[in-house]
Amino acid sequence: MCEDAGSAPADMAVTAGKAALTAADVAAGEVRWVIHAGSGPQGSQGWPVHHHIQNGIVGPHGNAFEVRQNCAGGLTTWLLGSRLTEEGAPSICTGADNWSWSDRFATAREYGGEPMSDAAHAVVMSHTGGFGRILASATASYPELSEDWRTRKAYWEATDADDFRRAYARATTRTLDSARTSFRMFARAVTCALAQAQVSSQYVTHFVPPGSGSGEPYRLLSKSVGLPWSEALHSHYLDIGYLGVSTQAEGIAYLAEIGALKKDSIVLLLAAEYQLSATALLLRVTRPPRVVANGRVRVVA
Repeated sequence: MCEDAGSAPADMAVTAGKAALTAADVAAGEVRWVIHAGSGPQGSQGWPVHHHIQNGIVGPHGNAFEVRQNCAGGLTTWLLGSRLTEEGAPSICTGADNWSWSDRFATAREYGGEPMSDAAHAVVMSHTGGFGRILASATASYPELSEDWRTRKAYWEATDADDFRRAYARATTRTLDSARTSFRMFARAVTCALAQAQVSSQYVTHFVPPGSGSGEPYRLLSKSVGLPWSEALHSHYLDIGYLGVSTQAEGIAYLAEIGALKKDSIVLLLAAEYQLSATALLLRVTRPPRVVANGRVRVVA
């Protein structure tokens, strides 16, 4: 994880990626894919930011692409990265966000919603080393809701606070049936991941959901499916602010820092794109990870 209120998202991703690669003891020439995700603007329109990040971390080795799935994109890159390692070479997944086109705190105070904090993360996926193994993953979606989040119909125009206010008002003024559909979508992603891994929810030791002010609907989801709810993790999210695509990486780092990740712990991570897409990933801890902090960078390895 890298936190820096003064850096562009791409530069934070490069910093996190270099640190992750060093910790994993993987040479740049071994990496086959660099996969990047972000929910906010990553730079100027049309700039292939994923190749900028690739160049900063591994140079000309391998190839790179960007995943556009808003806040669910970070965890989805882990899913894709784990699949691409089936080719035999490591992949590195990066994610970064900052709310660079407006004052995110002023927008949150005036219009509602959650202010995003400036942060980036990187995860190395390989067949060797590491402190965890991915057991299963699953996704679900509710695409009908996508039009509610369209800020402008015109192309190439910057989004401002008024655009956000209108989109947020549309998306949060929902019918009970619509909210139930989103909830079922989250539950479907979670239960499908558990079924794929052949793991009962009672064996999940840690649940890392997206952050939200009240904890809902994820608190209710944990009760419905039978997952452990951590009030400490929820409070931690409230303390640091919403981290967009890096939320799940921050959750893992927090659990590692407090010594909660033991050998054979099973962690269920859930990421959400607004209320219209969800990715769930099940992770088994193979050894307790160590955490090293160096200024604004924390490494979990």
